[in-house]
Amino acid sequence: MTKVKNFIKKIPLPLKIILIAVVLYFSAVTVFRIVLKIVPYSGLEEFKNHQYSTRFYDKNGTLLQIMPLEEGLYREYLPLEKFPPSLIQEFINQEDKNFYSHNGVDFFSIARAFFQNRKSKKIVSGASTITMQLVRIISPRKESVSLKLKISEAIKACHLEAKLSKKEILELYINNLPFGNQIEGAASAARTFYSAEPSQLTEEQIKTLALIPRRPKDYAPEKTFTYPFEAPHFINYVIKEYKLKNQVIPPQLTLSVDLNLIKLIQNELLCEIEKNSSSRIHNGAAFVINNQTGEIIAWLGNADFFDDDNSGQIDGVLVKNQPGSSMKPLLYAFALENGFPPSSILPDIPQSYGGEGVYIPLNFNNGYNGPVRFRVALGSSLNVPAVYLLNRLGVTNYMDFLQKAGYTSLEGTRQSTGLSLALGSSEVTLYEMVKAFSIFANDGNILENTQFLSCSSSFKPSMQKVISKDTARIMCDILSDDASRKLGFGFAKVFQTDYPCMFKTGTSNQFQNIIALGSTSNFTAGVWMGNFEGQTVVGKTGSSIPALIVRKTLDYLTAEYGAQKFKSPESYEKIDVCVLSGMKAGKNCPSVTKEFYSKLSDKRFQECSWHRMEKGTVKVYYPTEYQHWLNGKNNAGEISQEAGPLEITYPRNNSLFFYDLSLPPSVQFLRIEAVGGSSPTASLYADGKFVCEKSQPFYWNIPLEKGNHFVTVECNGEAKTVSYTVK
Repeated sequence: MTKVKNFIKKIPLPLKIILIAVVLYFSAVTVFRIVLKIVPYSGLEEFKNHQYSTRFYDKNGTLLQIMPLEEGLYREYLPLEKFPPSLIQEFINQEDKNFYSHNGVDFFSIARAFFQNRKSKKIVSGASTITMQLVRIISPRKESVSLKLKISEAIKACHLEAKLSKKEILELYINNLPFGNQIEGAASAARTFYSAEPSQLTEEQIKTLALIPRRPKDYAPEKTFTYPFEAPHFINYVIKEYKLKNQVIPPQLTLSVDLNLIKLIQNELLCEIEKNSSSRIHNGAAFVINNQTGEIIAWLGNADFFDDDNSGQIDGVLVKNQPGSSMKPLLYAFALENGFPPSSILPDIPQSYGGEGVYIPLNFNNGYNGPVRFRVALGSSLNVPAVYLLNRLGVTNYMDFLQKAGYTSLEGTRQSTGLSLALGSSEVTLYEMVKAFSIFANDGNILENTQFLSCSSSFKPSMQKVISKDTARIMCDILSDDASRKLGFGFAKVFQTDYPCMFKTGTSNQFQNIIALGSTSNFTAGVWMGNFEGQTVVGKTGSSIPALIVRKTLDYLTAEYGAQKFKSPESYEKIDVCVLSGMKAGKNCPSVTKEFYSKLSDKRFQECSWHRMEKGTVKVYYPTEYQHWLNGKNNAGEISQEAGPLEITYPRNNSLFFYDLSLPPSVQFLRIEAVGGSSPTASLYADGKFVCEKSQPFYWNIPLEKGNHFVTVECNGEAKTVSYTVK
């Protein structure tokens, strides 16, 4: 210590003053930088987090879109290491050769510029550093250049240098530097002027690129890049999802969709719309998901986004439409969950359901098929059995189930919904239809959320149980069964695939919408076609057109990813059943088929009692509920007259009928039918007046007269009464 003091004493006073000044200077600089590092830089964090143009790629790496910002500005972001070193160095050489040796202000350059400009008596050289330029990018000048403004910018440059590393400053600068032509950042400039990524630029292109920011009008070459505009409805959906969560969209997203598949579907939609434009089919939408990962594989809100005449920018995936019969599989699954075995026989006969008004469901061809197996009723999309099921299960219960199955569009619609819900009369979205249809391939589970970002094949999305595994597998078996469709559709080739696949189609009640759903073990696809104006689709009463597009979609996906067989239910086995009764096949049954029977059932599967051998001939005895249907047909069969409670089967209570003024009164009758009773005879009373007594089968024809009426049937002291109205 003594030696140090002696050394200091020997230092001449002028040198001491210089040393003290140097120490004080560097101390002041250090303190100044510490203060600047602590003090917030106004607007810096907001600038660092401002929106960049997002590059959207499909799952195969094909560029779909680059999102423009305000007023069509393109500003892409790339990490500094993604730019070639030669590009970074060229910008440093052109703008700030001493970038790495100053703290925001280059005093040597200032001195050089001062003397050069003074000697030339005009501005021939500048002293603005890259950091000072970044200051002006963060806070654009709002006043004319003055000494005060330049000093302020110099201080801000020092502030930035204290807050950020050199790498961070360069990264912000390179990604936000204006190039004119609504272009900011070297990445967007390279793409716009040279149709290239920065890493693909030549040395000459890099030199030109570094010059453009000085005077874009003089140095900028012609634009060569056409920005792609693929999957617009889907990308709008993705952007909306980020905004709903108040999240900044990342500068690059690899989406889950496959552009090749989107193009295939779009071409098919455009072709079919053109062929069927005279039928008022102007719009079409498609939605495809991966059952295992929840990835959205294709999303087309409309065949042509730019078709302004037909509202091309409306997103048909999210528009609510009547699904028609495409929703029926959910009803049948609900029935299986609530006590209806797969072997159930459903009545496809004239039925009316009373209340304040009467609802009389009709099949598509206005015909009736009598007793129909559960499988055939669904596969052939018969209306009357579906309404019968819903009436048994309850509309409210079914609506609760549908919301569990993802149909959130139905919330709050219970008061306006009746039995026609069985035929898809309520409005839902294609998005909901496809998700719900995937439940069957997913062993009864529904995807809680679809994924719009590309996922790995091992990704396991969150799912919720909707139906049992066995119910789902039975539904897969029915919906992929070609034979079950024969009654309603014949053997349509569109449904015949060389891989396991299930289908369901639907048409709304006024034919405004034609819909098809299809699913393999891996993927579920849905296509809607029609028009957004709500006009009837002229002459198109089925869904073969969208079904064909669904088929081609699944062909494409199966060729690439394969398809596995649908699994068999674990607690069921297939046994021989009577085609007519659905009971265990007996020796008198002329036609036999296979159907699932529960191995866990504690009830003995009853042998068919409908086919009976009498005097060497097999006779068919139908249950009493088929009396009205059988009487109106030339069917060989009889009604089983086994005793049961007396019931008026037609008309239903509170039915409404209309008197036809164009027909004479003598030909207008109402048929009254009853079954059961403990006596072989019964009497009919109309409005309290005796009509006549009749032996089984019980039916009477009475004149149809306008007004409010009631009829009573009496059988051995038991009586039943129904009311009806004729207008």
